[in-house]
Amino acid sequence: MVRDLKRGAAAAVVGMALWLAGAGATAAQRPGDTAQAGMEQQMQMMGPMMGMMMHSMMEGMLAVLAKPETAERLATFTKNYYDALVRKGFTKEEALRIVTAVGIPTPAMGR
Repeated sequence: MVRDLKRGAAAAVVGMALWLAGAGATAAQRPGDTAQAGMEQQMQMMGPMMGMMMHSMMEGMLAVLAKPETAERLATFTKNYYDALVRKGFTKEEALRIVTAVGIPTPAMGR
């Protein structure tokens, strides 16, 4: 399910990038104020689409996080992370602060 969400989000980002590239080309062909008005109109049209995408992504993330097996996996990650920090020389208090600050790992953390 998470993989499908990532693919869907990636496809949406690519689609938006292509759409924006086309919008930029159109705006570049317009003189002065007309170009500004065209950009504003395109931004207004994008707002609802981006809102729907964000809603879908949040719903998917919450559905995954609500599963008991997800909580088990997150607990395993957290414990392993804490133990690794202590093994690397952090004090128990430092490791706890780091683990607390990280919270739930996100896909962006791996980058």
